[in-house]
Amino acid sequence: MSDRETRTDATLKREATVKQLLRRAVKRSRPSESVSVVPHGWETDPNREFAPDRDAEAIVWFLIALPIFIVAHAICVKIGAI
Repeated sequence: MSDRETRTDATLKREATVKQLLRRAVKRSRPSESVSVVPHGWETDPNREFAPDRDAEAIVWFLIALPIFIVAHAICVKIGAI
């Protein structure tokens, strides 16, 4: 057997294996409903992040945390840590 025939046989075997695996995958039963995973939210209210009650709280946290971060950053720069 020549090297070319060996490669051809190996390729044909691989193709047959791939076709068989694809046929098996198609035959598998699929769930009727896709499962949606929402790790950090609720599916009941898709526009929850745009709710008006969330804006005020976020602004307050931002206005409190930003000056604290700036002061901490300035101290770290002053002592040479950054």
